[in-house]
Amino acid sequence: MLLKQKKQWPLLVAAFLCMIFTNVSAQAKKLKDSTPEQRAKMQTEWMKTKLALNPTQVEQVSALNLQYAQKNDPILQSHEGKLSKFKKLKALQKEKSNALSQILDAGQYKKYEEMKDQMAQNIKDKRK
Repeated sequence: MLLKQKKQWPLLVAAFLCMIFTNVSAQAKKLKDSTPEQRAKMQTEWMKTKLALNPTQVEQVSALNLQYAQKNDPILQSHEGKLSKFKKLKALQKEKSNALSQILDAGQYKKYEEMKDQMAQNIKDKRK
């Protein structure tokens, strides 16, 4: 059972990274069938609402979300091993978070990190 959970973890994290601010279980089919542009738009709308972005931030976050959704897509569509995908997606997520720290103010970034951590915990809890 533990081995099975270890194999599933990279898939769950990959979904989390692509849909960081959406309900992963409810959006699983949408994720698979969506384009990078659609995923970026959903992320931007969610962040706009939850983080109270100003118009300049919305424009910058939208471009950043699209850039990383496009970078993530070939990884998600590849036939590489799950661990390899996980490592690549995690590295891209770290880059994206660093870029977001330059766009968001301190309070917004703190809230972003808290929500990201909460989503990760929710995924871990659902795995059990």
